Amino acid sequence: MVLSARDVEQFIERGHCRVDAAFGRADAEAACACIWERMERRGLRRGDPATWPELFDIQEHVDEPAVLACFTDRLAQAIEQLLGRGRWTGRRTWGFWPVNFGWRRDQPYHIAAEGWHVDGNWFVHTLDCPRQGLLVIGLFTDIAPRGGGTILAEGSHRRTARVLAARPDGLRHHQLFDLALAEPIGAFHEITGAAGDVVLAHPFLFHNRGVKHAGPPRIISNTEAPLREPMMPFRPACERSPLEESIARALAGTDPLPVDAMPCRF
Repeated sequence: MVLSARDVEQFIERGHCRVDAAFGRADAEAACACIWERMERRGLRRGDPATWPELFDIQEHVDEPAVLACFTDRLAQAIEQLLGRGRWTGRRTWGFWPVNFGWRRDQPYHIAAEGWHVDGNWFVHTLDCPRQGLLVIGLFTDIAPRGGGTILAEGSHRRTARVLAARPDGLRHHQLFDLALAEPIGAFHEITGAAGDVVLAHPFLFHNRGVKHAGPPRIISNTEAPLREPMMPFRPACERSPLEESIARALAGTDPLPVDAMPCRF
């Protein structure tokens, strides 16, 4: 098994876990070369920081062999541990690519109050939706503390689950945000790590850009691991995947506000 029992329990309770060295550093560097090639076509020169914006988003799946090589068998095995054997579609792809060159570097470091979201603006959100079984965040460069790593609101997946359970007909993107963010969120966690690490996050977990004060341009890829069929969090406990178990536990309880909770919005 790629993920330990502790990793799986962290995913269920906190909404994310990590696969260290899911792909190699050399593979990460080769993939970054493909991303830089695309940015250079738009006038961003790798050796000239004067040409870099604060942010640059490549909103596409990149199918270059060097990029696809980073979706390794080891990573696929970890995904199946969380989604259940045979329940993932098996699609291996990377994209989109939010590149952080220095977002809000001229401001004191802070957790942004705006911009909080879950991914999936292309479908209606329901409790059992199969469209995004996991949010897969691949680190293609090293990310140091305050280096622009994605900020996760740990445990927020439980609130999202309860909001969706109360709306069985489903919610559009902004409808979900309005309801789930009606109360403050907190337990903020900044993703840091080495090139080749991958964070597997719950599809209901709220997250946001990180302010970037340190390090070279941060290159990550956010992709999804969709399911073959709808989730079944009410199936017998012995048959639930960890993803389904996380939803079942969320619906069975409530959560106190984290000590660092603050009002947040999309």
